[in-house]
Amino acid sequence: MSEDFTMPEWLSSYINSSTAADESKRLLNTLFSRLSGLNSDEVSFRANEIRRLMRNSGFADIDERQNWQLDPLPMLISSQDWDVISRGIEQRVLLLNKVLLDLNTDRQTLTSGVFSTGHLMRHPYYLAESHTLTSLNNGLFLSAFDIAQDVNGEYFMLNDHCQFPRGLGLLLENRIVARRVMSEEFAECGVQRIAGFFEQLQHAIDQETAAINDPRIVILCRGPDDQYYSEQAYLATYMGYTLVRSADLTVRKGQVWLKALDGLRKVDVILRWIEDRFLDSLEQVDYSAFGIPGLIHAVRTQNVVLLNPLGNGAIQIPAIKNNLHRAAEFFNGEPLLLRQQETFPADSIMQSDWPGFELMSYVDPELKLDGDKDADTIANTLQTVALPDLFWRKKVELSHTPFWHDAGLISKPVIMRCYALYSQGQVFILPSAMCFTPKAARIDGKTEIKDTWVETIGPPQERVPSIPKSLQSDADLALVEGLLPSRTAENLFWLGCAVERSENVIRLVRVFIDKFTELAIYPDEAHKNALLRFKTGLEQQALIYPYLTPDTPNLGDSEVGFKELVISLLKDNAFAGGLYSSINMVVQSALQVRELLSYDSLRIIESLEEEHHEFSTITEQTPTHRLQSTLDKLIGLTMAFNGSIQDSLSKSNGAFMIEIGRRLERSKQLVSMVQNLLQFPLPEAEQQNVLEIVLVAQVSAITHRRRYRAFQSIETGLELLLLDAEYPRSLAHQIQKITELCESLPVSAKPGFLSTTEKILLQLKASFALADRQTLNINTNQTPSGLVSLLKSVTSQLQKFSEMMQTQYFSHTKPASQLHWSGIGTASVQIVEKPIDEKATAPLASAPDASSPNESEVKK
Repeated sequence: MSEDFTMPEWLSSYINSSTAADESKRLLNTLFSRLSGLNSDEVSFRANEIRRLMRNSGFADIDERQNWQLDPLPMLISSQDWDVISRGIEQRVLLLNKVLLDLNTDRQTLTSGVFSTGHLMRHPYYLAESHTLTSLNNGLFLSAFDIAQDVNGEYFMLNDHCQFPRGLGLLLENRIVARRVMSEEFAECGVQRIAGFFEQLQHAIDQETAAINDPRIVILCRGPDDQYYSEQAYLATYMGYTLVRSADLTVRKGQVWLKALDGLRKVDVILRWIEDRFLDSLEQVDYSAFGIPGLIHAVRTQNVVLLNPLGNGAIQIPAIKNNLHRAAEFFNGEPLLLRQQETFPADSIMQSDWPGFELMSYVDPELKLDGDKDADTIANTLQTVALPDLFWRKKVELSHTPFWHDAGLISKPVIMRCYALYSQGQVFILPSAMCFTPKAARIDGKTEIKDTWVETIGPPQERVPSIPKSLQSDADLALVEGLLPSRTAENLFWLGCAVERSENVIRLVRVFIDKFTELAIYPDEAHKNALLRFKTGLEQQALIYPYLTPDTPNLGDSEVGFKELVISLLKDNAFAGGLYSSINMVVQSALQVRELLSYDSLRIIESLEEEHHEFSTITEQTPTHRLQSTLDKLIGLTMAFNGSIQDSLSKSNGAFMIEIGRRLERSKQLVSMVQNLLQFPLPEAEQQNVLEIVLVAQVSAITHRRRYRAFQSIETGLELLLLDAEYPRSLAHQIQKITELCESLPVSAKPGFLSTTEKILLQLKASFALADRQTLNINTNQTPSGLVSLLKSVTSQLQKFSEMMQTQYFSHTKPASQLHWSGIGTASVQIVEKPIDEKATAPLASAPDASSPNESEVKK
């Protein structure tokens, strides 16, 4: 890019008013020179496109519960500044590793007075149980560091994050999104690559289990309620690891097992995204539903590798953090390259100087008072809390950088979060950072973030192969076994059910609108009675989930209430099977398994969620043509989602579970429609109207007319919908597909015997194989017909199959709960899980260190 360029007014006004140092202005000129060809409208368009892409990836929500907002302008860092930062991070990582190893072994820093023992051991983040672990289970692995530059250009270390590095997945997505949206403006910018760091991270994890063939590696997170869940799911997808929660794991006889669809599978490495004190309620004081009871015992006996190791949260304790400069002199005989914020005793700062400081506690992590805003609270705290437990921390006046806001640039303070990996005695630093605004500078509570681009010197970097050349020829090593946790399988099953429910109710409501708008044109009795039967089935949820038994329709009702019913089905969550509830279930189920879904599938889910939010604008005054247009759009999205799943989700990742859910739900819907609309005799004209409603709702009207051109009746319609196994919408076809899909489920029966699943499906297939058109004849006398008996039998078998799926494949052990002394001795049912693993077999113990129960105890 030439140095001679015309800077547009929206850029020049900012740089002319900037008070940044000369080096910062040089970087701003470099940045702005690449934006000089854009006007403010084009930048706003790119900002909106970034928001859309972030929503598609799950880092922002329609209702803005997650408030990450990526700025379209990256932050540039010169190679000289990055050299200062990286050397400071490397020094700090090596120092922190020495501190952690010392605290859990010789404890020279405590005996020598480097750290205050009293303050350290009274802090809730101090974990005595970490001292029982071997040196192999201590030290740093993956860390994050918050670094800021002050107005004088000096870099300060603000915070260490040594338990797990929040924001790492977000940084990765930021780079991909920023490159996509601003690629032309920043072509040939000479930015350091970041992919090599993630390849090095995978290599470091592999090194931890070098002796194990095909180790099982999982990422442990809190679940979808965590605001960082999206980035954890993104990392799991990017790195190819299984994303789990505490309920997916269990400890048996000192080993950690994953509750997979076919039983328990041994876990070798846990990359955790949960705080130290919440990892194991069995040995720790704090109770948490996020941890795994018995995990510390498994780590202690070296049956599982925990990354980051337990106890790294000690670095955040002020007794250690405030004295790291002393630890640097103690261990290395040198000062810290990146200074920390200065701290002072509680009685050493005059009240007039409070605005430049924060009052904090050595033993209470929740105490943090701003000297400028919380003066009254500070005065009271200094009177009521022991002064040796308090300290002042000097604020750092942060440097500013431009952010895009409301079609213009504004200046905001910024903090950089950098990432480092410690492995085999070496420190690897990610050549980028996630820049974010501090809490005080946020607008509307949104955390504005930037991608950080580090300048390179010399020719562009070449991509290093991700695997050694010696292994590139061994193609067999590339194939590893996929793991499908039973919870994930269950969520996929319900996702399939929800998608099918949504499609069904959309089609039913579209047909209902067509029929009641036709009533003014065709006001005959047969048309009206058929419509009223249809209305009763929808109103009383007989044709939609939960498929209740309706009352006899009152055919004397007028057409009043037709549109009101449509509005209720669209936006009233009181209808369990209504469109509002069904699409909400689709969105929530998809979020539970987002790590398995492709980008295109997630885009469709995002579009469904947008339409879902638009339901609130629908009123009784909304024209029916607009309702029809909305329904047409929704049916297109649901069918597109089905297609994307079939094309992108593999069988090993659970595609068959979605299909089983869809086919089972479609079977229930079809049985319910026939039972409520077609199984009883009606006047011929009315019956033809009812049959047309069912055929149109089942997308079968054209096929029925083409196949039965000479003669069409209720029997021909039933034959097509129920018995034709080659017709994709028929009930017999659904049972056939479910039977084929269930071959992917693990079989628990003895060789030569049928499993419960196979018996139920065999009975269903036999029912349709033995039925014919004569069976479908409707009895005109009030005696039960063959159709009634067939549908009753099918309903019973489908219910058994659904219950069997939930109990046999989706049954999980009870989650950990806090034990009260009053409950000890109370009889309780124990769930015994049988592990299935080619490597090892877990003992069937109810506690990590309990002896294995004998056969009689298991039977009990």
